[in-house]
Amino acid sequence: MSYQALYRKYRPRSFSDIIGQEHIITILKNQIMSGHVTHAYLFCGTRGTGKTTTAKILARAVNCESPINGNPCERCPSCIASVSDNPDIIEMDAASNTGVDDMRALMDKAAFLPLQLKKKVYIIDETHMLSQSAFNSLLKTLEEPPEHVMFILATTEPQKVPATILSRCQRLDFRRISVNDIVKRTKAVLSDVGACIDEEGLLAIARAADGAMRDALSLADQCVSFCGDHVTGEMVLSVLGAVDDTKMFNLADALISSDAGTALRILQDIIYMGRDLSVFVHDLIVHLRALLMAEVCGNCAGMLDCTEETMSKYIEQAHRTSRERLMRCIDILMKAQNDMRWLTLPRVLVESAIVRICNPAEEADYTALIDRVNELESGLASGAIVQTVASTQPIESSVHSEAAISNSGEDVQKSASPRKRITVTAIHSELINNFVEELHSTAKTLWALLESRDQAFVCNKSLVFSLRDKGQVEFLCQAKNMDRLNGIIKTLEPDMNVVVVHTSQTDDFAELERFCGGFLKIED
Repeated sequence: MSYQALYRKYRPRSFSDIIGQEHIITILKNQIMSGHVTHAYLFCGTRGTGKTTTAKILARAVNCESPINGNPCERCPSCIASVSDNPDIIEMDAASNTGVDDMRALMDKAAFLPLQLKKKVYIIDETHMLSQSAFNSLLKTLEEPPEHVMFILATTEPQKVPATILSRCQRLDFRRISVNDIVKRTKAVLSDVGACIDEEGLLAIARAADGAMRDALSLADQCVSFCGDHVTGEMVLSVLGAVDDTKMFNLADALISSDAGTALRILQDIIYMGRDLSVFVHDLIVHLRALLMAEVCGNCAGMLDCTEETMSKYIEQAHRTSRERLMRCIDILMKAQNDMRWLTLPRVLVESAIVRICNPAEEADYTALIDRVNELESGLASGAIVQTVASTQPIESSVHSEAAISNSGEDVQKSASPRKRITVTAIHSELINNFVEELHSTAKTLWALLESRDQAFVCNKSLVFSLRDKGQVEFLCQAKNMDRLNGIIKTLEPDMNVVVVHTSQTDDFAELERFCGGFLKIED
């Protein structure tokens, strides 16, 4: 006898063998026991969750001569005969029979009584693939069905089924099967065939199956064929082209700490081991998503389908970063994943994405700015950047107003002439220092940004801060931040306000003077 794949050999024969769909099995068994079976069902759900298998069991159960608690008895002729051998159970693949003529031929035969069974059952798989004309042809029979006919429609995309069909069916939604249920079922099947996969390998298979029992058994079959009857977790990862959790946690640590060198070396090791790059990027996104869920929700082992030990690792690693950085990492990697299919050198794209993640200071978008602010806050909290901040030159440099940049509409080229300075009087210097000290005690994020200023001076009734980073200027100029800055300055000087401008590569003090409404004292 020819070899039969595990998912076919161990396909459930009764409702009791179906796992992960208790809500549906209970409904169907109760309907069979009470005799309240409807004329049309719509089974919805992702691939491999048991839609077609359940449809075949239901077809046998409604025709069983003596069902046991809603299950087929497995003794009467209708139960013993397979679905494919029974002329009264018609299975149709809508993906290859999409036309109206196919549906009309099927509906014409529905009017005839069954040859052997009590009910004639039509199982239409991939229903969403039918054409509009075929749906219209099916609609009339669904609306006024003969008493001896039952329809079971199965689809992975119920949104493509017309509302007129949906309203005439009893819809049952199949859930993705949990990792624990997949592991238990796969272990039982492998034990029956005399094979063994260790716990790490079973978890890897269950996660790769993505809620589909059929996919899990197919992967287990593939691993046993490749590695023999005793399969380790490392062998499973090799077959799947996946990366073990330890390397994934190490890589995430490198991304969190902005260590691009370590991250690229880990990537090199993964490529050297022969892992598939697209699978690696997918797994990294899944890992970062788990960290984001842990940061937002805390312990969510059920949501992530992981063990409590793994969940504690996620939570510990998530506490060392921010949700802004995690969202930025996911955005960059998902864009890279989408672009990889078009490139002959996808590795270069992945390496570039890793370097971008580790260098938020080189990005100009809002999420990168928030990421940098969070890094500053973390450094300030740990005392790692206090010495750097204290050593900055806060007072004298060249400036250029934001207004001058917006009016010119062009990038200003670096001047070859000696740079000019704005004279800051002693009284103004004292005011600036008092303002910065007050800011340090009340708003550390804003203080950290202004401490990296290029220039600070007083012009007429304005305390002006100029910064080289345009993204920081945009952040500080947000209404809530300006209200906070002006609230502090008015406690020191009620008539003054704070102005934040962008430092240009040249000196245009006339524009700055008009912007601040005062006269600047310049020294060459």
